[in-house]
Amino acid sequence: MTVPPTGPKFPNPPPDRIRPGTLLTAAEAAAHLGVKPGTIRQWAHRGKITHIPGTGPRLYHLGPLAQAELDTWKNGADRADRGGRHPDFKPCTRPPPP
Repeated sequence: MTVPPTGPKFPNPPPDRIRPGTLLTAAEAAAHLGVKPGTIRQWAHRGKITHIPGTGPRLYHLGPLAQAELDTWKNGADRADRGGRHPDFKPCTRPPPP
């Protein structure tokens, strides 16, 4: 039997390091990343990300969202037989320059 993770796979930064404009609702995050709002909720349900507590409506930090999107991309989201994205879609995060 495996032990469930104790926190999100991609944790939020400390509250003092969150800048204005980096918190998005599920709908805003979905539009920014090119996915459906339900995808953002699934990432939260599966433990990839978590919302910022105490913010009223559920707000998600852009950093963990981008990491979850890249993780999803690397794990087969581009495969058409698994309901992947349009072949011309590019993930929002780019690998560091060589």
